[in-house]
Amino acid sequence: MSGRRYVLITPCRDEARYARRTLQSVLAQTEPPALWVIVDDGSSDETPAILAEFAARTPWIRVVRRADRGNRKVGGGVIEAFDAGLQTIDLDEYDYLCKLDLDLDLPPGYFAGLMDRMEREPRVGTCSGKPYFFPSWTPPGWSRRRPATRTRWG
Repeated sequence: MSGRRYVLITPCRDEARYARRTLQSVLAQTEPPALWVIVDDGSSDETPAILAEFAARTPWIRVVRRADRGNRKVGGGVIEAFDAGLQTIDLDEYDYLCKLDLDLDLPPGYFAGLMDRMEREPRVGTCSGKPYFFPSWTPPGWSRRRPATRTRWG
């Protein structure tokens, strides 16, 4: 497959405080994902209702709900939830796979920029980004016109 079809997998648990902002920022991407699988890992807050609301009006959002195991399992729990989402897709249908947290606010060209960089550097096998937010000041060496992200390659 040669293209720019990407799939996001988002493990989450009790992310109601940030979920809407992340959902809105992905909806605003210049190149939206082909599919976004959000794995609710047993949330007990309003996260399931928020996810259902967005999934009902966005055909490329799919929610996978896992039973509450009674406690948050950092590290291994995130991996298990990611794997539960991964098992619901056929990776051959996508050019890119991204694990995305549900407590981020991304600029509109975030994923397009990552794909652009990977396509310019074919030897790059993986990449990640780290969004930074500077609401009232500009750090030294940064322009206010530059998107508020820096990308790290590895």
